[in-house]
Amino acid sequence: MTADVLAMAVTAGLTPYLALEMAVRFGPPTVAGRLEAVLTAAGGGLCLADALDAEARRTEVLRPLLALLAASEQSGSPAAAALVRLAAATRAQSRRKAMARARTVPVRLLFPLVFLVLPAFLLLTVAPVVLASLTH
Repeated sequence: MTADVLAMAVTAGLTPYLALEMAVRFGPPTVAGRLEAVLTAAGGGLCLADALDAEARRTEVLRPLLALLAASEQSGSPAAAALVRLAAATRAQSRRKAMARARTVPVRLLFPLVFLVLPAFLLLTVAPVVLASLTH
């Protein structure tokens, strides 16, 4: 999601610094805190590229995103296309993880089905029929 926000901001013509401000404002809170630390370090006199590199070393998950922004800041090259590709790759990875979790649902539902639902079904439907047939 953060890569999408940054890609949209950079594609709209914002600088990497302003794109980071937008990501802090509109991105997920967990990532926004990390990006805000980058902006604080850059506001304190550290070069934005150096602040991005320092945060990339601390945060494994954000490393590709921050490294891309740092390279764009250092070289002045446009980052929009690379951010769009990174956002697409991140969405694809998230989709693969969700599909892997979804494949485990039948296995996790097996225990409640076998030990809770089926015995209740037997007690409520089969047992009365068997008892009724035994009493007649």
